[in-house]
Amino acid sequence: MNFFLNTDIVLELGAAQKLPEYIREAGFSRPGILYDAVLDEDRYATQVFDAVRRDLPDARLHPCSCKGEPTYAYLESVAEQMRSFGPDGMVGIGGGSVMDLAKGVALLQTNRVKALSLKGFPENISPPLGVITVPSLLGSGAEVSYNAVFIDEDEERKLGINSRMNFPVRSVIDPRLSMGAPMESVISSAMDSLVHCVDSFGSVRHTDLSRMFSVEGFLRTFYALRQGQLDRAESRIDLALGSICGTVALMNSGDGPTNGFAYYLGVQRGIPHGMAGAVFLREVMSYNVSQGYDKYAVLNPMHETGSPHQSALQLLEQLDELYRQLEIPDLAACGYSAETADTFVRGAADALQGSFAGNPVPFTVESAREVVGRLL
Repeated sequence: MNFFLNTDIVLELGAAQKLPEYIREAGFSRPGILYDAVLDEDRYATQVFDAVRRDLPDARLHPCSCKGEPTYAYLESVAEQMRSFGPDGMVGIGGGSVMDLAKGVALLQTNRVKALSLKGFPENISPPLGVITVPSLLGSGAEVSYNAVFIDEDEERKLGINSRMNFPVRSVIDPRLSMGAPMESVISSAMDSLVHCVDSFGSVRHTDLSRMFSVEGFLRTFYALRQGQLDRAESRIDLALGSICGTVALMNSGDGPTNGFAYYLGVQRGIPHGMAGAVFLREVMSYNVSQGYDKYAVLNPMHETGSPHQSALQLLEQLDELYRQLEIPDLAACGYSAETADTFVRGAADALQGSFAGNPVPFTVESAREVVGRLL
């Protein structure tokens, strides 16, 4: 068994107000701070930015307008602007896209190469600048992950720059920073956590230890969503813990068809990654149960009696209820029809064989057709 987690995590209401202190503790005196431009309209976030400007006068704050995952071209543009400033560390404040961007920029400060040359799992690279992540949405898990997702526009694929050198030196998680986010973004990010937890739980590469994180992350996120009280700080703490657990589990196991489908749909239709995963999550789980995979019973918070198969079916019924509550779309709502379904299936299968291979039961192109057919 191999298990790893390298990020120093701070989780506290009001933690973002101490950001200047955490930045200094990391040894940064001249940090480059990337933040989601929408936070300029958030009163709490602007208080945090004011504190940074006051206590760290040599910091450079740079707003980022990322709609969806950033492209490699955008990464290079921001990295070049930061080179002219000369930071000694990077901070990413925002959703997963901004935090991933901070990781990529940190790597390009010490590796003067084209961003595309680092796609995949680069080797023989210089260590990046240190990175501090501060999530304003809770679910992507980018705050504790070494992965950084970027889009190759020429290939129309989400790839990324994935190196354990990318691990943030610290993640400062303040649920209050997420309170001003649009509810649809909060739900999308939370659904991303559920996908991470389910895919990692069922992954053929899971371990007993990774499954502990999968289960805990799923139960906390599922409970917060079912309660329907996401405007409460307590629920946001559960989402924060679910995000951490789901991503830790995913890093230590691997993904499956749901996460793979989400990558493909997100690029094709510009749908946020979490919501794109939600489109497929329930149906991929249903397919697996129909093929005899009943271990999802462990994820059922209501399981008391009955067989594992009955409990797994009960969990699917609860997911149906949650989908109605949250108004999760199907593929038809994403612009697909029976006539375009086969094109989608073939494109996803070509791009995502690795994700399909992680499924707990054999998952083929015909399996994908069955899942997609149920969503139209």
